[in-house]
Amino acid sequence: MIVRITSKFGAVDAVHKTPHTGVGLAIPEGTSLRALGNGVVFRVFDGTNNIGKGLSIRFEDGTRAIYGHMSEVKARIGEHVNAGEIIGLSGNTGNSTGPHLHLGMKGADGSWLDPTPLAQNLGNINWWDGPLTQFKWWLGEKFTEITFNGVVDWIADIAMALPVLAVIGGSVYALINMFSSRAATWGAIATVIYGLFIVRL
Repeated sequence: MIVRITSKFGAVDAVHKTPHTGVGLAIPEGTSLRALGNGVVFRVFDGTNNIGKGLSIRFEDGTRAIYGHMSEVKARIGEHVNAGEIIGLSGNTGNSTGPHLHLGMKGADGSWLDPTPLAQNLGNINWWDGPLTQFKWWLGEKFTEITFNGVVDWIADIAMALPVLAVIGGSVYALINMFSSRAATWGAIATVIYGLFIVRL
């Protein structure tokens, strides 16, 4: 599974006035979050600061992973956690523009590290709750993309695809019409609708 990065390490933008100390990961609210390695819970954030609710885990090599914007923390300070163990739920707390996970990384000396390689390996851990959660999140992202972020592009793509879909739909109609005119009509309509959906995948 590929986790989409919405905000890169070191980014300076409208949200981050100073270089971003971690990465933002598009993860649906309420998703079970798991420890990325064996370690001890070093700190728990109560939700009163920018990072919202979250926690920091110190791994066996001295590095620390910071999880932020969680909706619920299920581990306590000093608790030992194993890789893959559930430590809480993702959320949208603190200074957040939408449901996502802030993932930060500190070296043993306390310096900020780029957690991008760690984020890209999240697919190796049973991170998601299941296929249904993934589908609901994908569907929600597509809805947002079409209705808010990509209306112009969506219309342009459809305009370009319609002539091709019309030809394909006509061919389907002609083929099925040899057996049933009613089925041919519905077959052509279904072909065009399916084609329009595929355009924005």
